[in-house]
Amino acid sequence: MFASSLGVSRKYSRPSALDLCISMPCVTPETDNATVLQLFGKHNDLVSLPVVENDRPFGLINRHIFLSQMAKPYHRELYDKKSCIAFMDKTPLVIDAATSIEALAEQAVASGDKALADGFIITQEGRYLGLGFGLDLIRGVSDMHARQHQQIMQSIEYASVIQHAMLGTSRQALANTLADYCLVWEPRDSVGGDCYHFVAHERGWLAVVVDCTGHGVPGAFMTLIFSSVLERALALHGPENPAVLLQEINRRIKHTLGQIAGQEKISKSNDGCDAVLIAVDTVASKLTWASARTPIFRFSAATGQAEQLESDRMGAGYTDTPCDYVWSNHEIPLIPGDLILVCTDGLIDQVGGIRQIAYGKRRLQELLQRCHAMSMQELATELLQEHRAYQDDQARRDDLTFFGFRI
Repeated sequence: MFASSLGVSRKYSRPSALDLCISMPCVTPETDNATVLQLFGKHNDLVSLPVVENDRPFGLINRHIFLSQMAKPYHRELYDKKSCIAFMDKTPLVIDAATSIEALAEQAVASGDKALADGFIITQEGRYLGLGFGLDLIRGVSDMHARQHQQIMQSIEYASVIQHAMLGTSRQALANTLADYCLVWEPRDSVGGDCYHFVAHERGWLAVVVDCTGHGVPGAFMTLIFSSVLERALALHGPENPAVLLQEINRRIKHTLGQIAGQEKISKSNDGCDAVLIAVDTVASKLTWASARTPIFRFSAATGQAEQLESDRMGAGYTDTPCDYVWSNHEIPLIPGDLILVCTDGLIDQVGGIRQIAYGKRRLQELLQRCHAMSMQELATELLQEHRAYQDDQARRDDLTFFGFRI
């Protein structure tokens, strides 16, 4: 009367329609409606009944529709002995067992509600195997996405380990060189687009704080590019001229990403960085910096005032940044007691407070004015606490990095 698809071997390693296949009773086109009625009565959990001819799918009988029709007056008398194809869906969704879960989901959605409600027929080399059901398909898609998400997160977490390791050398050099400093690096996600670099040399040291385009994985890729071009720039020009280093960084980012005006193949990206490079010459007792759209603040021990120092309003590497743009070097003498702080825009652009506006530069200068007598580590703690209180329940907008030191 009916057959079951038993003993099907698993051939496919990736999630496929075969994972959803359930062996179900089936009938042939010669089966009458009275027999179908008995089968539905015997199998209360049978949502749909496949109609199969010579192992090939022929149609699908929906339980609810069939029982509704047979319950009508005189329908038993009229249809009991007639072929079951009278109430059969002649165009059910038929899926090969090798079909991926993704492709199956697309076909099920395209076929409309009936594939999710009635189920779909699963075949192997055209032969009937069993049925799949919408709820199981939804679970399958959900499980697949959960596994993919887990794999992605594991990859990102390991990428975070790599990014931390990249920054470890600079952090160690910083700790070995400066007595009173602070450095906070907080990616918005596991990895981020902010980074820093510190190198000591015989005349002093160079510190670099960078905010690359984006955050998360795209931002982290940009930090790799930046680290590579910075190393090349240092090899060519040394660590004592920040403006020249910025010019080299700009040219190399533009060449790396194909963001050069007049190229035959125009790059689809418009990526670069905002950065500040600070060179301290302890022999000449001077501080030189060049800034690409990155704020730098000083608390002057001489005047007792916090102020923002000069910076160029031009980012490095972007499509609209000229390849030959020349940044300015700015210079001040090293005055004992002066405090220098630089930050990425993740600090000053964070929205919060009663008015839900950016934290801003003014609040940062006021904090420097108020807390300048603290050690740099204490000042960093105070700044983070104030900033987080200001942020309150607002989402973090960007990566956050700041670096400060006392002369």
